[in-house]
Amino acid sequence: MHSHARSGIAALLLALSVLPLAWAQAALGPVFDMEQSRVQMAELKGLLRFQTGDDPDGKLGWAKPGFDDSSWKLLSPDQSTADQGYKGFSGMAWYRFHVVLPAHHAPLALYVPVIGESYQLFANGRLIGQFGSPPQQERAYQAAPNGALYTDTTPGQVIPLPADIAAGSSSVVVAIRFWTWSGFAFFAGPPPAITIGGASLLNDQFQLKQNHWFWSLSAYNVLLLGNLLAAFAGLGLFLLRRGEREYLWFAAVELLNAALCAFLLFPVFHPVWYQPYELLHGLLFSLLYGICLPMFFVTILREPRGRLFWGATCSAFVTALTAVPMAMGWMSWQTWIPVVYLALIPNTVCLILLLALPARRGNQDARLLLLPCCLQFAAGQGTGLIWLIAGSGHGGSLFWSWALAWSRLFQWPFPVSLQNIADFLMQISILAILVLRFARTRRDEERHALELEAARTVQQVLVPEEIPAIPGFLIQSVYKPAGQVGGDFFQILPTKDGGVLTVIGDVSGKGMPAAMTVSLLVGTLRTLAHYTQSPGEILRAMNQRMLARSSGGFTTCLVLRCDADGQLTFANAGHIAPYLAGKELPLENGLPLGLAAETTYTESRFQLAPGDQLTLLTDGVVESRDKTGALFGFERSAALSTQAAEEIAYAAQAFGQDDDITVLTLSFAAIPAIA
Repeated sequence: MHSHARSGIAALLLALSVLPLAWAQAALGPVFDMEQSRVQMAELKGLLRFQTGDDPDGKLGWAKPGFDDSSWKLLSPDQSTADQGYKGFSGMAWYRFHVVLPAHHAPLALYVPVIGESYQLFANGRLIGQFGSPPQQERAYQAAPNGALYTDTTPGQVIPLPADIAAGSSSVVVAIRFWTWSGFAFFAGPPPAITIGGASLLNDQFQLKQNHWFWSLSAYNVLLLGNLLAAFAGLGLFLLRRGEREYLWFAAVELLNAALCAFLLFPVFHPVWYQPYELLHGLLFSLLYGICLPMFFVTILREPRGRLFWGATCSAFVTALTAVPMAMGWMSWQTWIPVVYLALIPNTVCLILLLALPARRGNQDARLLLLPCCLQFAAGQGTGLIWLIAGSGHGGSLFWSWALAWSRLFQWPFPVSLQNIADFLMQISILAILVLRFARTRRDEERHALELEAARTVQQVLVPEEIPAIPGFLIQSVYKPAGQVGGDFFQILPTKDGGVLTVIGDVSGKGMPAAMTVSLLVGTLRTLAHYTQSPGEILRAMNQRMLARSSGGFTTCLVLRCDADGQLTFANAGHIAPYLAGKELPLENGLPLGLAAETTYTESRFQLAPGDQLTLLTDGVVESRDKTGALFGFERSAALSTQAAEEIAYAAQAFGQDDDITVLTLSFAAIPAIA
């Protein structure tokens, strides 16, 4: 009785002591058990069994869980395979290891970094995933940026562990059958650091690794976007100004730069077959540095395609061809690196000289391009030097620290290398040159437009809009310039005795210079008309004036005087002879105006009958040309010469106008005598 009482009292006291703890528990909220709630993920950094070669029976027995791998060598993940006795190893090999699974787990997966160039992953003898092609095909695949120095965070792949394997046993034997290309044997790193854990968690980790690479390559992303925008801008400018081909070559340079940036970025997210990838990369390089960039330089600088141009072209293609023996495995990577960068030197020198020589002669565009171009090439050669030292195996810790600083000069807002900065500066300098070029072109166009407007104003004054009414004569004129301002001119002046003085001519050249020459000749003609109506004297005086004022041009000119009785007097300075009744009049012909001071102009005389039509043309009629290249010619001109002036000009223009077209017709009708 007493013992039962004592035990009851003890139980009561124990309950009372636990009650405050329960109240405290309720006050604090739920308790999280770190043992049960911890993240289930582990990096397998233990020793791995390693064996070179392949399963001799070809039945993949080395992947079976019961296979005895005790004779295989154990490799540590803390050292490279080269330091563990496998320097320069290439070909087939296997890894094996055991994983003890937890009793209770969510769906599991394996995160496998890049192993060799192709691999197959087995779990308890079953193939559950692979990278690249089957190892026996011996294809090298790349899953990192081309030329990346550090690949410790290179995204591999997440391979789910089948549920029946994970649930059916407490441990799993993982075997990896892989092949390493001889060209990449130098890069042999430590055994793979495989991670096992929850599938969703590993997928998140994989996404983070990809995001890390995307962030670390943001400089190239910005360059890619900038290259594409600049390429579209260049194409747009070329479509607006098809005669300025530097915009087309600029667009080609930018498109190829964008393609090279995309080539760098693509393997991060999509593994590529290395050999064709490297060959295509070499082709893009040769197109950029062998054709498009040299063509852009010589076009924008107005330089001839001389030895430096062809030197840059040939050396770029030679550099690209060096990728063939390396990609095909005929040349080791260590041998190829010095070969390719030595081959780059002539291309670099030629491209720099293409800019340096015009810059020395004072070309401002060349001076703007020279410094960024030198910096870009220096950055490229510096990267080449890093790879040369890496290939020689003499890079110490100080060297790799310097190499890292070279490849990541700035870390904020994203990693930026010296090569990135050089590329940005090159882009800015080219855009600055194109903007300045566009501004200069626009300024020249505005000046040209003002000159054209001035020339058009002069021409409107010099080419009569209305034909004077002269009794006894019916005169028609048509003037159709090929451009905004032509070189043809004509004048119709009544004479004191009731006749008409007619002048038609064609000045060499166009625009304002031609308009000024026309104004000189017309002014001379109108002054002379007050003193003489002799066609020969008028041409001699106009010739002297042209010789005194012209700058090497010449003018064909025909002067005729038709008296009131139909008497025609001609003098011709190299112009097309007129047509009468469908036939060309035979005239004495002198040299065009402005060629020789001693030239004389003999006068010819004919008689017009009432109803006759005299037709005067410029060479724009007979030299009209159709789409096949056939000329309108003298025969068609003669056949149409009896038609009205408008019909003749329209026929020549419809045939295919190449030059200014001027047509004058003079029909004679005798004034009846007064009784």
